[in-house]
Amino acid sequence: MDRRPHAVGDPVVRDPGAREVRPAALGPAAAPDPQPRSRALFILAAQGAHAALGLDAALGSALRKVMAALPAPHRPAAEATSRRVLVDATRWKGGPQPAVDLDVLQVAVFADRRLRLRYRHSGAAEPSTYTVDPYGLVSKAGVWYLVADRRGRPRLFRVDRVRSATLLPDPVRRRPGVELVDAWEVLRRRVEEGPGGLDVTVRVQRSRLDLFLRLNAASLTALPADDGESAWLTAHLSYGFIREARTLLAFGEAVEVLTPPEVREELAGTAAAISALYEGERVPRRRR
Repeated sequence: MDRRPHAVGDPVVRDPGAREVRPAALGPAAAPDPQPRSRALFILAAQGAHAALGLDAALGSALRKVMAALPAPHRPAAEATSRRVLVDATRWKGGPQPAVDLDVLQVAVFADRRLRLRYRHSGAAEPSTYTVDPYGLVSKAGVWYLVADRRGRPRLFRVDRVRSATLLPDPVRRRPGVELVDAWEVLRRRVEEGPGGLDVTVRVQRSRLDLFLRLNAASLTALPADDGESAWLTAHLSYGFIREARTLLAFGEAVEVLTPPEVREELAGTAAAISALYEGERVPRRRR
């Protein structure tokens, strides 16, 4: 059985009785592109991160030189890539995004210099000041982050919360042997795994299951067992704090917390406070 990789755009046929699809034998026109690197470069150009880094013009010039250097038979495939493959790194319904200024951060990253940041944390009224040792910049789902050490520990700074950045004369003091990819992996896992510890069981109406799974993916501990027929399905989630479970109220009566009792009580109290707010009353809320 032919298990060679198929080139993008190859016609395919299925052998009678076979389980896989193979390229149709249509002669030289169906042969795989022997220069996949040319396509890879043009897909890279579609990702858009270069624009925020101020590299639009430089990248366009580089791609034109690559195109000119390609053998003539392979140019059409490379040209078609930008018209046939689109990489959009922004999230669905992400809303307006604040402008980010990467100029000083880039200088610090490439010149190996320390930075002084004035940085506003989520929910804070005033920014805090930090001296950091940068490893590099990361674009994650259309959001830029600075990965840096502060006092020898990895920290993640969302660039659109940086109020000011000052380049210091001191050379950067990174931990020996640690690269950007290493520090990013530690921070990424820390964000995705979260503190956890509060296990919550809910039941979800089937009609809202897809949306529920999409919006609560970070908190799910396992996918719900689905027999394909039940009107309600059971899901298990894990939260770091009881207040995080309040997001379940967005599903109204389509999601019910089964356990633990303290989460049911928290949601009932929050729902009562919301109802009183819109009815012109005030219900005292307990702090947790």
